[in-house]
Amino acid sequence: MKRLLSVTLILLFGTLYGHDIRMAIFEIYEGDCGLVMNVSADRYYFSQTLKNEFPSRFKDEHFEQITWEYLQDKVAIEIDGNCTAFEINEIEYSEENIFIRGKLNLILDDVKEVKMTNTCMIDFIDGHDNIMKLKLNDRTRSFRLNSKRTSTTASYKE
Repeated sequence: MKRLLSVTLILLFGTLYGHDIRMAIFEIYEGDCGLVMNVSADRYYFSQTLKNEFPSRFKDEHFEQITWEYLQDKVAIEIDGNCTAFEINEIEYSEENIFIRGKLNLILDDVKEVKMTNTCMIDFIDGHDNIMKLKLNDRTRSFRLNSKRTSTTASYKE
């Protein structure tokens, strides 16, 4: 009886542990050369999304270009009234994730307001969330954007 209970618990917790969380994390912070954004997403879902969006151009030699185009189309960040332009510096892959690092091409001393819109993967992956994590002005703040809420504004006014 104990053996049956043990096997049942292992199967139950093994299934729960393997639950798929559909999210990407967009982290914005002050780097050495201005504002920086790192994106971490599920490698499979991100690739499938790009394949769906760019079916004729989805090839290894075009991956960085279509990644940039996709992010330009799906993510809008305005800081203190200035629109940012994401420039990809590096794409790194792990077995399960893709890491996209780059600059926002904006240098500010003190951020007062960040307006964010993010619709990455929400049209293609049911239940997908985009976590916008801001590490600015010595504060860390996180916002969840998804199909129910695609935009938000973070205020840093004192």
